[in-house]
Amino acid sequence: MRFWKWPIGLIAVALFAVLVFWGLQQSEASRSLPVDLALSNMQGDPISMAQFEGEPVIVNFWATWCPPCVREMPLLADYAKKEGFRLVLINQAESVETIQQYLDEAGLEFEFMLLDSHQHAYQNMQVRGLPTTQFFDHNGRLVNEHLGEVHARHLDTFIDRYVNES
Repeated sequence: MRFWKWPIGLIAVALFAVLVFWGLQQSEASRSLPVDLALSNMQGDPISMAQFEGEPVIVNFWATWCPPCVREMPLLADYAKKEGFRLVLINQAESVETIQQYLDEAGLEFEFMLLDSHQHAYQNMQVRGLPTTQFFDHNGRLVNEHLGEVHARHLDTFIDRYVNES
């Protein structure tokens, strides 16, 4: 009887490992840039995430009421001026007036400031809290995600690996 426990245990462990590996692959596959998602910019024009296909993209979820979000904004504004990738900011459920007032007072400008009024992007992109920064390679695959205030080392690591790779 004892002889059969060992092979059954080994088979159970192997099956568990296969299921975990398969689950991780499925999870990673579902974590890609949602090209079918469109949000409005500050002028009310629709911006499709599909327009960022084929290039590395950094997506930052933020709000003006979030202290770490506000702290990281000047750094993000500096990186938004760099070439080789797109930086997309997605504000969570605030009015254009509130966002614009903050940007004006802080002296910040961003090319891609999008509005997620009903948190469709937040849910679709499986964000767990603010601020969250997601890093997508040129194939639209999520290659890294940072929950909390982002720092230059996070941005530089992404740029070194996925922008300066060629």
